[in-house]
Amino acid sequence: MVGQRIRYYRKTKGLTQEELAQGICSVSYLSKIEKGDAKSSEEVINLLCDRLGISPEEVDESKILEMLNEWNLMMVDRQFEEAGNTFIEIKEKMEGITDPSLRLRYELFYSRYLMVIEPPLLDETKEKLEGIEKLLDHLSNDLKFYYYMFWGMYYNFNKKYNEALNYLHKAEKQFNQTSNIQDSEAAVNYYLLALTYSFLMRVTSITTYTFKAIYIFDRDYNYSRSADCQILLGISYRRAKQYDLAETHLKNALKYSTMFKDETLNGIIYHNLGYISSCKKEHLKAIDRYEKSLGFKQSQSPQNMANTIYLLASEHYELGNFEKVKALIKSGLDLVDEEQESYYNLILLQYKMDGIESEEYIQYLRKKAIPFFEQKGIWEYVSNYAELLADMFFNQGHYKKASEYYRVANNARKNIF
Repeated sequence: MVGQRIRYYRKTKGLTQEELAQGICSVSYLSKIEKGDAKSSEEVINLLCDRLGISPEEVDESKILEMLNEWNLMMVDRQFEEAGNTFIEIKEKMEGITDPSLRLRYELFYSRYLMVIEPPLLDETKEKLEGIEKLLDHLSNDLKFYYYMFWGMYYNFNKKYNEALNYLHKAEKQFNQTSNIQDSEAAVNYYLLALTYSFLMRVTSITTYTFKAIYIFDRDYNYSRSADCQILLGISYRRAKQYDLAETHLKNALKYSTMFKDETLNGIIYHNLGYISSCKKEHLKAIDRYEKSLGFKQSQSPQNMANTIYLLASEHYELGNFEKVKALIKSGLDLVDEEQESYYNLILLQYKMDGIESEEYIQYLRKKAIPFFEQKGIWEYVSNYAELLADMFFNQGHYKKASEYYRVANNARKNIF
């Protein structure tokens, strides 16, 4: 409807009804046009559209809508190269489109595209989503679902997991009120919920949402997405110390990643298989798996590399290969800064290498490492390092401080489960 388009573009340009109507028609008449309540004259419509810089003519929506939905599906199915090629074509076709629903759908899917390319353009994503936020009342139910889910994705990328959960749960609720969104999109949202809970170490919630997602992905033969779910289940069961079950799920994921020659997934899977071996004190097996992981991770982010380097260094520490540990710590610290969790793990391993429970070591745990992991909600490390600090205080006879940090460790474990 032309009235809806006029209202949409008036708002996007920041005009009041008074400003748009001035010299053309009355404000009350414009209000009726925007609501579709008035039989408007062609002359008035042309003048309003001319002031807004849009065409009064309607366009054939069906072909553009179909192309936009296909583009979005490519991103869901991780056909990123095809999505990139299609984006060029869509961007060109959208230049003459003024229909509000198509513009909003395009802007939303564009925000998703900005997050799936390498590297993700998060500042541009935020700008897109904030622009859409001003027009929230124009969104249909299915577009509100995407709006909430994409904000959840954005906050996940920025490691603001509680904010991510807020939006992803809104998307979950919105899906239940919408009939024209494919189940595969709901499955992606379930996976994102499970992933976010994984960062927050919430084992029960991880398994709940992962099984919801994997049911749909397996049914739709979307094996790449199923592999993601198997990895999350492996991580979850490893945290619950169910190592055999964890290894089963990770090896299921490895079948998919090997079949499709997905080096990114292979790197993640071998990292987590190595972690299981570490937990089982199988040091040589862990080292072999971490080295395989690093072989696949050469093209991944420095943070991903540093996480594996830290765990590999920890295994060499257990075997007394201290020169190797020093070299690995140095290579890991060259990749990260104080914004990344692996930085703190590597620094603490460096202190551990000195073999002395120094005051500097204790203060680093108290004032930097543990507060960092608490602020990020990474409860597994809070638990481990708080218990380590409590043991130090206990050995020094500082029983009140020891009790305080045993309590911190126990509360962190409650957050995990």
